[in-house]
Amino acid sequence: MSGPRVPRNSTALYRAVERIFDGVDAPPSDYHAVVQYMNEELPRFEQATVSYLVLGSYRGEYGYRLREFANRLNMPATAESIVLGDTMELTTTVIPEFDIKLNLLGEAATYIAGVYEKEDGGESPELGVIRALFSSKTFVLPRDYVGVAQESLNTREDIITAALTVYYSDASDEERKRELLSLLRVAEESEIEITERELTDILLERDGEIAEPPASYSWVHLSLFKRFEALNRCYPWTTLSELRAHADELPGPTRPKWETEFDPNDLL
Repeated sequence: MSGPRVPRNSTALYRAVERIFDGVDAPPSDYHAVVQYMNEELPRFEQATVSYLVLGSYRGEYGYRLREFANRLNMPATAESIVLGDTMELTTTVIPEFDIKLNLLGEAATYIAGVYEKEDGGESPELGVIRALFSSKTFVLPRDYVGVAQESLNTREDIITAALTVYYSDASDEERKRELLSLLRVAEESEIEITERELTDILLERDGEIAEPPASYSWVHLSLFKRFEALNRCYPWTTLSELRAHADELPGPTRPKWETEFDPNDLL
């Protein structure tokens, strides 16, 4: 009769447990909570070839977009994503629930993906922790991010973000139209490839999905985004379709060939 199977990433899990209880005199019930969480949540990661821990805002429309992204990551049969906010709740006496979840899932996951849309809320401390502990396997996906010190319109993303600011301003329809045409002239002069139709479609798509002005971030957020940008692991997005597309760009299993070649018109 064989004994209990040792998890394939047992060294990382032991490292996480040591951090969780480091310097803290915790009661046995807290140790039981950690074991319960490991038994409940980690087997999904164990069975996957590639696993993702997904962080961000878990409520309202933010949570809807976050889970859309996580579902996209889940599409390959050998991949598994877990949204931290959707895991089981824990009752502990001394150890914070946040410490248990982020340390265990962060160590167990192959990659970590953080989707950011605002500067307040629980995702702020999460971003700091993953930067400190799991930087080498983390990707950040900030909405409407264009850089820390963007002083001019140099890229397609700059034009789109500037257009969003105009679109959601209090100006009249005529004033907004003039400003948007002015942005298109700047794009043409700077040899940035974006047409009036493309910009209009992007604005309408954004308004239908996310009827909000461009996201704003604190200096700390921007500095961390800039860090991941330097590592080529920062994926800005404006619309939900762009966020879904970024899920395909993250490292992981190759999608089935039919998924990209199938044409719905074949059914008509």
